[in-house]
Amino acid sequence: MSATSIPSAQRTDDDRPRFHIPAFPDDPAWNAAAADEEAGGVASEVRVFLDAQMEAGDVLVDAAPGFGFVALSATTAPGGLPTVFVAGLSGERMQALQDEALQLGGWLDELTAVFEPGMASSISDRLDPQGRVFVHLESAQVAAVCAWLKPWLDTERVLALCVSDAGSSTAWPEARSTLASVGFAPCALVQRDGDAVLLPCFDEPEPVVIALPRSLVDKDDRAAGATGRPIWSPETDGFVFSTPHCRTGYGVVGSQLLRAMQARGIPVALRVIGPLDRRLAANPMLDAAVARQQSIGAQVPSVRLSQSFDLLAHTESGPRVGFTIFELDTFTPLEMSHIQGQDALIVCTEWARQVCIANGVSVPIHIVPLGVDRAIFHQAVPPESAARGRTTDTRFLQVGKLEPRKGQLELLRAFEAAFTPQHAVQLVLHCYNPFLTRSAFDELAAPFRTSPMRDRITVMSSELPNARDVAELMATADCGVFAVRAEGWNLEALEMLSMGKTVIATDTTAHTAFLTTANARLIEIDALEPALGGAVTGSWAAWGDAQHGQLVEHLRAVHTERQHGTLLPNVAGIATAERFSWEASADALLAALAAIMA
Repeated sequence: MSATSIPSAQRTDDDRPRFHIPAFPDDPAWNAAAADEEAGGVASEVRVFLDAQMEAGDVLVDAAPGFGFVALSATTAPGGLPTVFVAGLSGERMQALQDEALQLGGWLDELTAVFEPGMASSISDRLDPQGRVFVHLESAQVAAVCAWLKPWLDTERVLALCVSDAGSSTAWPEARSTLASVGFAPCALVQRDGDAVLLPCFDEPEPVVIALPRSLVDKDDRAAGATGRPIWSPETDGFVFSTPHCRTGYGVVGSQLLRAMQARGIPVALRVIGPLDRRLAANPMLDAAVARQQSIGAQVPSVRLSQSFDLLAHTESGPRVGFTIFELDTFTPLEMSHIQGQDALIVCTEWARQVCIANGVSVPIHIVPLGVDRAIFHQAVPPESAARGRTTDTRFLQVGKLEPRKGQLELLRAFEAAFTPQHAVQLVLHCYNPFLTRSAFDELAAPFRTSPMRDRITVMSSELPNARDVAELMATADCGVFAVRAEGWNLEALEMLSMGKTVIATDTTAHTAFLTTANARLIEIDALEPALGGAVTGSWAAWGDAQHGQLVEHLRAVHTERQHGTLLPNVAGIATAERFSWEASADALLAALAAIMA
């Protein structure tokens, strides 16, 4: 080792160093890197792999060059001199590495560390028709680099993504999920019978991970890892999906996720919980999904979308994944036993994840936001439909089953305080509750039918036939009102946003995932109280004079704007709904399953 460079641990056929690394002794990390090189090589797994794989015409992108060990190793690879792009180095270090490369008859190209799609042409111009792309990077860079690599990922030109800090980086779990979502399986280079071989790694990663396309992993020998767990491919293996398929909230979620998955070509085996309502969603592949459960593999993940006390009924031997939606902040012992009986848990929001953590849930938790079908719920519902029953009155609409949690009675009291029968206002409640008897429903609806404002109130006590009918009802409204005490998601509020309607809602629990001060008129909550007076486990938003006053003020403000012609379409709400599509939900579910199976 000289004062200005250190020789590589890699040697030529005549036992000379393949290259020399310019020294930077003032760098705090230099001594450790030099010691590693003397011991066999910095990121030696990556360099051994590159030696075996790289050929002339290939391209290496070194996004984490450090002192240049990997970049110069690729430049001198025995298979030929590939093109090497180096990102993120200072001018001094880049010049020093280029000088060394010139001594070897090669060259290093500089690449900005800001990976933008427009830079793709730089790589394409240097990539031979049969050439492949290799990338050396760190965990925190994986998402940005994969987005930038899309042109080559789509054409299957990327052979490997070498992650040099997988064993030590807190960003690795997210990176692993991203790699799975683009079809790459993490592998480790290990010694087997005297040879260096790549084997899938499923649990704790090796210090360095070399991610390869799943298509390159031997499909006939799919249990090569230390745990024996098979490599899972969503496109070929699919998963078992147990879910309601009826007119409940769970049924709507299940049917929409099923359709979005099938649109991506994912072979889902559907196991229906309860009755199968074929009218719920137009799905010509529904029967195929039901039939597929007879041929699905035993080791695929089993996803059960159901209530927290109904998650244990998995029949497959693969990972058991509970997907649950809840409104309150405390689980019963029965719910905890079902949740803890899963290999992983899926919830809809960060609020729900924090509730799980506070309750002591110890299984891995993944977030899959729900969505809205903008082909049905949009701002341009045909005028003839939207105009049905329309008047010059300001129409407030509440959609959600009639029950204390939904806050219809609080809405009634605010409506009575805000207006008199002489005001040009209407309150419509689409509040059918399939879990109530007719007498129980009538008892809860009685205050609306005897209210001083009863002539201005419509209580819809039967279910609308389909989602398009719900959208047409929403199109006749000026404002959706959701004075809820607690929510597990609130599909209807998101649907109202998607239609560009003004929304009034409580600022609490799960729907805060998409309701903000930019897209809704929020009612601040300053305390919690026992739900149903302590009749059930958990707390929900306390409703007092402050909340009543805020709702009255919001109702009056919307009415004033509507009558003055200044109530504008909710553009921010539409933008929010565009982000929360069922397609995005399906992508999040696939990413969660990939992380669970990795």
